[in-house]
Amino acid sequence: MNIQEAKVEIARTYRAYIRRRPDGTHVIPPEKQRPVLLIGPPGIGKTAIMKQIAAECGCGLVAYSMTHHTRQSAIGLPFISKKVYDGVERSVTEYTMSEIVAAIYDHMEDTGKRSGILFLDEINCVSETLTPVMLQLLQNKTFGNVPLPEDWVIVAAGNPPEYNKSVRELDMVTLDRVKRIDVAADLAVWQHYAVAQGVHPAVRTYLSVYPDHFYKITETDRGLLFATARGWEDMSLMLFACEAEGVRTDESWCLQYLQYDEIARSFALYYDLFRHFAEKADADFGGVSQEFSLAGLLLDDPEAMAAWPSTQCLAVAAMLFHEIELPAKALSESAKRLARRAELAALMPGDRAFALEEAVRAFFEQKRGAMAIKVAHDVMKPEEEFREKSVLAALEADVAEWRKLPGDARGGFSEFEGARVEGARTDCFEAGERLSRRVEDAYQALERCPQGRSAILYLTSDLVASKPCAELLSKHPSARFEGYRREVEA
Repeated sequence: MNIQEAKVEIARTYRAYIRRRPDGTHVIPPEKQRPVLLIGPPGIGKTAIMKQIAAECGCGLVAYSMTHHTRQSAIGLPFISKKVYDGVERSVTEYTMSEIVAAIYDHMEDTGKRSGILFLDEINCVSETLTPVMLQLLQNKTFGNVPLPEDWVIVAAGNPPEYNKSVRELDMVTLDRVKRIDVAADLAVWQHYAVAQGVHPAVRTYLSVYPDHFYKITETDRGLLFATARGWEDMSLMLFACEAEGVRTDESWCLQYLQYDEIARSFALYYDLFRHFAEKADADFGGVSQEFSLAGLLLDDPEAMAAWPSTQCLAVAAMLFHEIELPAKALSESAKRLARRAELAALMPGDRAFALEEAVRAFFEQKRGAMAIKVAHDVMKPEEEFREKSVLAALEADVAEWRKLPGDARGGFSEFEGARVEGARTDCFEAGERLSRRVEDAYQALERCPQGRSAILYLTSDLVASKPCAELLSKHPSARFEGYRREVEA
């Protein structure tokens, strides 16, 4: 199965394992809860989906790479204790708590989450001395003589032998005690993830043109040549950094991430083409006009587009999407802030009481205190925390400005703030209308290219997959987008 299907199955397994009957007993008894064993090539996203599962299920997550552990750190250190047997005191070897089990209890203490997932990566690369410990864990959910806490589910991951020379084949005794899931690379699934993560558009369109370059491993006399999902994503982050500093990249630079000569060379050439259009746009418009549209630039030169190959059209389609998505994200954030700002303003004390310093101070203290509690318990994501802080800062600025008004012209704060919010909503609506027209222009430009069919479908798929863009186009419809969307989804 692909990594997205594996994610769904693991989340389903977690929920099934922690489910209890009204009398408090587990629906699936702990001794029958097989640990999940996720087997797939490196860099495919096994660790990433565990973080997503924990966030979506609201459970704890403790992750370890087993190649970093010795027998002592896994089962604990030995110590001598005294015990009495048949009236005779004896010296007995016992073990301290495993570092891994202790990490789970620390996580429970820090987060308050009583259930979760223990993720053990590279489980089939452990040393020979650790193999019996791993078998004991998979059989009994214990490290040494210390069991895992209740409602903590084990998910282990490993690489197939062909990808890692350190891999030890798991025997039938072990495999018969796990729930095995084999995963393979799937470009279509990764592309959806890439849009959500903001992976560089040059990377996404290149892989649309050369899908066989997404995940490729070849054995040669020089060793393994490979390109992985992890490599593409990490290179994307560095591409953005290089562009910000004006650093040029070439084949040798790409080889740092894509350790496959042919793929690194091919992407370097493609990226040069991609940058050509970006630099032309900067040169023609100086990068300063908020109304700048690459689509407008292309519409002014229809003859040049007539000779474009499909690869060139795809590169430009990525740029068109990029210049739509960025302002769409900003617009979405502005709308969320406005909605929250209006909501908080409505909760403020009445206009007469609001003039009192104590009421103002208490209001903002209460809001910031509630936010701090949510952050401490991982209920509020970082982006939500940032949005809330910016909303409160804007409210404080408005309060200060309202107080500066002359007494006879001041009026009520709710009236003052309501007018501010309404004006900002009008600005957001007008910006959305302009952005919707930019979408129309983008389609019109690509329609003029005889080889632009695949680029049009690519642009449509990305607009559908992007939440900010979909939100924008639901409020500010584009006739061309709607037509192509129905075609793509048919």
